[in-house]
Amino acid sequence: MGIISTVGRQRQPKIQPDLRYYEQVKLMKNRYTRRTFPNGEFILKKLPTSDVGGQLDERLVGSIKIHRDPTPVIQYLNNIIEKQYNPFLFLYRRVVGTTLNRDISDGQVTIREYDFPIEERFMHARVFYPDEVQQANELAPVILYLHGGGFIGTTFDTITNTCRGIAYKAGAVVVAFPYSLAPEKPFPHALVDGIAMLGWVRDNAEMLGVDPGKIAIMGDSSGANIAAAMNIYDIESGNQWIKQQILLYPIVNMAMKETPGYEWSLDEYDIHDNDEIITFIVKSLGIGVHYINKLYAKHVDLKDPLVSPLFASDKTIQQMPPTIIVTAEYDFLRIESEAYAKRLVTNGVQTSFFRYRGLDHGFVDKIGIFPQSEDALNEIGIRFRETFGLGKMTETESV
Repeated sequence: MGIISTVGRQRQPKIQPDLRYYEQVKLMKNRYTRRTFPNGEFILKKLPTSDVGGQLDERLVGSIKIHRDPTPVIQYLNNIIEKQYNPFLFLYRRVVGTTLNRDISDGQVTIREYDFPIEERFMHARVFYPDEVQQANELAPVILYLHGGGFIGTTFDTITNTCRGIAYKAGAVVVAFPYSLAPEKPFPHALVDGIAMLGWVRDNAEMLGVDPGKIAIMGDSSGANIAAAMNIYDIESGNQWIKQQILLYPIVNMAMKETPGYEWSLDEYDIHDNDEIITFIVKSLGIGVHYINKLYAKHVDLKDPLVSPLFASDKTIQQMPPTIIVTAEYDFLRIESEAYAKRLVTNGVQTSFFRYRGLDHGFVDKIGIFPQSEDALNEIGIRFRETFGLGKMTETESV
């Protein structure tokens, strides 16, 4: 079973939201257009206070500091990537995961920490219990959450408030865990860790208070890539333990190759205002994926579906569980995420796809600061509860 220490309700430093925050979270409930398909839905979320497209959210404009061409920086990274001491990696790991955010659960989530041995190594899990679950006195559905960080860094502490929020909104136990990082431990180490954690949750379901038949997988960015790969592995191994996948701006095409349903172009982005900033935001992440490839999956076929889920077979995709995909309008990964969603819909998978206008990659990390971040968790919570037959969110939970 391992070692357990209860962190409890753990207060964090007070971060005051924008005075308009709560009003705009409420507004976001109705700020959308929706297209439905026989087994899917595409939802375009508008800016909180504007119907005009082609522009950044005002909060994001104020936070962007670098507007220059990122190409020279990436060329420098390519020159140092093979060196034993990589200064970029050192600096990146110090900076990644420092995004400010806020607890939106109103103190109604308890955290417990577990350390336990798996296959000759120790792993750590941070488990989130909403009051709703603890008061129900029955086994709860569970969400395994994989943090982002580009496979080479960790946002494990940053996502604490995201996990609090999703536990609160979804009425589920959330299990988050740090996984192995490249380049020290490249593919498939992180995937192996995820599969091991899935097994640990099932094996210890009673101790954790969760229902082993109601498991969802969730991740953001690189974590969403690993989550999607875990789902593919789960299907192809014949287990099918995962009953829902929730992917926040996932990396699904590490190969960066065009497919019949995917071709990346800057022309796919609606840009009217803030064009210099938007172009920088979109292109810099795209070039960065090339750098990450060299560290995470250098000696691997990048079209392997466990590396690039977009290349999974139709047979595998047809067996996937209900899926939620959330993207940002000005995210380089948006185009491949949309291509993945289309493949799922075409193959009969119940799919909800969200695109948030005016935002960039990683916006859910800003939970409690950007109203769209909380709105995304509201939308996820609604659909999670529908999938697992839970009661609807209360008015307090949905604000």
